[in-house]
Amino acid sequence: MKKYRKYLALLFVCIAIPLLLFLIILITSLISSVLLYFKTNQFVINTEDIYIACKIAPLGIPIGIYLWYLECRRLGINMFGK
Repeated sequence: MKKYRKYLALLFVCIAIPLLLFLIILITSLISSVLLYFKTNQFVINTEDIYIACKIAPLGIPIGIYLWYLECRRLGINMFGK
């Protein structure tokens, strides 16, 4: 079973980390837009924020692979060989 856990962990972090980065950027831009609405009475959300989120989200893949490596080490799973 340990053999499959490392691949499930890799699949999770390669999908979840970029998705989380994308959602965090969109949520923070939405929150800042709402706060700006209270100050200026104009609700402004730019489409550039979505483009920036799409450009930054793939950076989560190397971060996810690094976290996968650390998780496999924490679980005591040998990555290479026996």
